[in-house]
Amino acid sequence: MKVSAIPAALAAVLLASAAHPATSAAAPGAADPTEFTVDTTSDAVDADPSDGRCRTASGTCSLRAAVMAANARPGSTITLPPGRYRLTIPPDPRLIIGDNPDPTTGDLNVDAPITIQGTGARSTVIDANRLDRVFRLRADTHMSDVTITGGRAVQRELPFTDTGGGGIANGRHLTLRRVAVTGNSAGYGGGIFNVPDSHLDLMESTVSGNAAGEAGGIRFDDSGTVTNSTIADNRVTDPGDRPGSLGGYGGGIDIRGLGTVRILNSTITRNSSTDGGGGINIAPAYLDSLPAPIPDIVDLPLGRMTLRNSVVAGNTVDGVPADCKKAFATIASQGNNLDGDGSCRLTAVGDLPSRAPLIGPLADNGGPTDTVALLPGSPALDAADGCPATDQRGVARPQGAACDIGAYERTP
Repeated sequence: MKVSAIPAALAAVLLASAAHPATSAAAPGAADPTEFTVDTTSDAVDADPSDGRCRTASGTCSLRAAVMAANARPGSTITLPPGRYRLTIPPDPRLIIGDNPDPTTGDLNVDAPITIQGTGARSTVIDANRLDRVFRLRADTHMSDVTITGGRAVQRELPFTDTGGGGIANGRHLTLRRVAVTGNSAGYGGGIFNVPDSHLDLMESTVSGNAAGEAGGIRFDDSGTVTNSTIADNRVTDPGDRPGSLGGYGGGIDIRGLGTVRILNSTITRNSSTDGGGGINIAPAYLDSLPAPIPDIVDLPLGRMTLRNSVVAGNTVDGVPADCKKAFATIASQGNNLDGDGSCRLTAVGDLPSRAPLIGPLADNGGPTDTVALLPGSPALDAADGCPATDQRGVARPQGAACDIGAYERTP
């Protein structure tokens, strides 16, 4: 039985794009990295991308123009002042397919190593305006202190080639710190799609309110880390018949690759799906064949995820509690995790399986991004073993006798 026909086709296109990024003949000295400070929220193209300067026809520096200019200057930094940077140029169906998608329309195409820094996720917002996804990344990218929203990756013209990553389609090494990825949609990976041979480091960030036919929040097709972060309120809508999804769909996180995904001091809650694991689903794809049906008890090291000091609770499949599901994969506890319904099968020292977490809703609890607070009496309080120096909000850990489980450290 063949699996992951659609994801493989999607990955082939995104990987081909990553392997052959667009290049331009830069003017002398244009290859040197520099810093671009965006000075307009309007969406306008760079007048001459080859010269490595951020300058639109009107003489301003827009976000799109800065990305285009940075592609000619690998290693550059783009600084975004407070504001809502809304994309207004729709994709051109004639130019979006192939190794070199058009940078002047639709999503923002990063083709060279880049750093993008805002002033805070609550004040610097990049909004794709439901025209296209927000970012397609084909080079190493560091992004901090922004919100990514309004992305929509849909099928266009050729089947199954452009439906992954409503917020971000990542083909290299992506680092997100103090970032909110929210309100995006796609066929695969409503918030973020990470193709094979990519890596995501998510830190002090929130992925919430995204939707997809598969992998509502984040899809990993290779390795990654989630540290001090919240994955909440993402959902998989009824996907119908989706080849390659024998192991389920995954409302919060869906892991399909053979690399290890590590989750540390994070909170995964209130995600939902129509199949698989409401919170976490891990079932390798890109295999020539698998026996069917896939029994839930199978525990093979084809895919691997590790959990430490994390809350996985309150997630559902068709309204029924379902925090985790695995097939031909391993969920390895490194201790001190809380699992709401026992489906993650936690057995390490300090684990709290089948425990009500006593947590609040996703909300502004202080700090740069929304979090899920631990309520008085939560079994997660003072129940972690070691932790980062601060929680997702920047609050020092520990605040009690020991650190709290999850991304939120409750203050006295």
